Amino acid sequence: MLPGRRRHLRFLLLGMAGALFLMAGWGPARRRLRHLVVRAVDFVPVRQRMAAEREEAPLTFLATSQVGYGPAMRKRFTSPRPFRSFVVEAARDGKAVWTGSGPIRTVNAADALGPMTDVWIGDFSPVQAPGRYRVRADNGLSSKGFSVGPEVFDVPLRAVQRWFYYQRAFTSVAAPFAEGPWVHPDDRDKAPPGVEGGWHDAGDFSVYTVSLSPAVFWLLSAAADFSPRSDDLDLPESGNGVPDVLDEARWGLRWLLSVQDGSGGFRNSSCEESYGPYGTNRPENVPPYRAGEVGTFATAWAVGTLAFAAVVYRPVDPAFAERCLKSARAGVRYLDGHPGENTDGPTCPAARRDGDAEVGRSARAFAAAGMLLATGERRFADQYSALHVPPAYQPPFLSLDGPAALLYLRSARATPAVAAALRARIRKNADLVRAVGEAHPFEWAGRYHWGSIGAGFDRAVLHSAPMCLGDPVGSAADCDEAMASLHYAFGRNSLNFSYVSGLPGVERGMRGGFHQWLAALDASPRDFPGMIAGGPNLEPPAADASKPHARPRPIWGYWGDPALPRSNRTPVDGRYTDNDSWSTNEPSVVWEAKAVYLLHLARWLAGRTSRAP
Repeated sequence: MLPGRRRHLRFLLLGMAGALFLMAGWGPARRRLRHLVVRAVDFVPVRQRMAAEREEAPLTFLATSQVGYGPAMRKRFTSPRPFRSFVVEAARDGKAVWTGSGPIRTVNAADALGPMTDVWIGDFSPVQAPGRYRVRADNGLSSKGFSVGPEVFDVPLRAVQRWFYYQRAFTSVAAPFAEGPWVHPDDRDKAPPGVEGGWHDAGDFSVYTVSLSPAVFWLLSAAADFSPRSDDLDLPESGNGVPDVLDEARWGLRWLLSVQDGSGGFRNSSCEESYGPYGTNRPENVPPYRAGEVGTFATAWAVGTLAFAAVVYRPVDPAFAERCLKSARAGVRYLDGHPGENTDGPTCPAARRDGDAEVGRSARAFAAAGMLLATGERRFADQYSALHVPPAYQPPFLSLDGPAALLYLRSARATPAVAAALRARIRKNADLVRAVGEAHPFEWAGRYHWGSIGAGFDRAVLHSAPMCLGDPVGSAADCDEAMASLHYAFGRNSLNFSYVSGLPGVERGMRGGFHQWLAALDASPRDFPGMIAGGPNLEPPAADASKPHARPRPIWGYWGDPALPRSNRTPVDGRYTDNDSWSTNEPSVVWEAKAVYLLHLARWLAGRTSRAP
């Protein structure tokens, strides 16, 4: 049907439905008529959506990473059908380069894949020569393409780290640094007085201490553990002689420093409280942000983060390091003046835990660990010993016990017995990560909830990665499990889908996402590179529903998208939609930072020549 005729039909249906609506009385007849009106309004956008999108059936391909593997890394695939043999072939000409035998094991997949009760795991780790490949099994299935080589993670790392530039608050995103159409004018006039820096938390515009502090922590950890020298990521600061990961971390630290008030306490947010219809909100046209409240939670999170920053920046910028430590000490004085207090604030209450003593304990332990590392003062060792709880395998919401433990273990002044107990707990947690991974059809140790991709990263960075870095040979299995979280995100999943946008060579990856200013920009491609989706969600909220009649653009949520139909019968690993779904397809500053850390680890592992003695 021609576009003009579609519009004519739509208006005709609207007119008829409206006339009938006026004639109808109250009760069941009116409710039925209201349903018909909605159907009429939605008719054209639904038809257009069905014609524009197509989705592959789950596990149409053998599941592998679409990015690839370092030469000495463990390399595996998942098949929905049994096989007796397979070949690894060159993607360019189909020439077989290695032949493998049958599955190394069978995994029960019912929990993740529903009616697909079993899957079969193949191993092609001996393939180490650099190149682009695919796997083809004798059951008629093949994989999507992937690369092998020591530099295979360089491009994904660059993309994910540059995500932070696009998320910068209170500045412009402009050429040439945008490297594409993803631009907006300067929005610094929207900031609360004196506030600067920071990143938009996710697809919305607010800036929160609760998410920014952990994000800075993982960027600083990447700098501390891998000593990156790259200063050419095409950021405004590139070429200044400071590694770009530290330039980006400084953007977050600038915000922390700017939200400290005269009491020494820190505010919890710079909040954007009002939005127009989805698809109209750009950073420069929203109302001014509201300043959050000072409290002990935000102050403790900031103290630990700034103290860690003081240590990391000392070799490259002593003056900035001293500024961070001075600010952290002022925060300590605020905490000392508010003993037993657990305060947050009502602004942007999505993550509010005012009065939660457990969150307060964890935050103060994090502050003590950071100050011990930065100063070596005995009182902070005593405070951490009194406050800390060994990191849990699955940390509670807003808990920083894991990062606090990792900070504490960096200090030369750590109490030996406490340090030994922490290492033992991390070892125990890492063992559990491996056990969970071995029982999963894609050897992934995540958790299906709001932010499942981030949950896999969380377990990798808190438990597996410390073991891997401490002994990459003896703990090679922990290295493998840390990498499994990346392989899953890059395509080894039931949807054969990369949950990261804009990566070269990826045949099927993220192209949508809930994101206020990208929805308003309506650029092509829509997403800037490096955006990581939330991933499959066990229980997507009912509110995450499609609105075909929304203006200025239809909204396709988790429920009700005719191109990506989902129901309560959808297998858990497939409960994701590459559209405007905010419960499965919104990015987050926290898991993006953890991905930066993991990609630095991946690049380090990819440069190793072996994984065993």
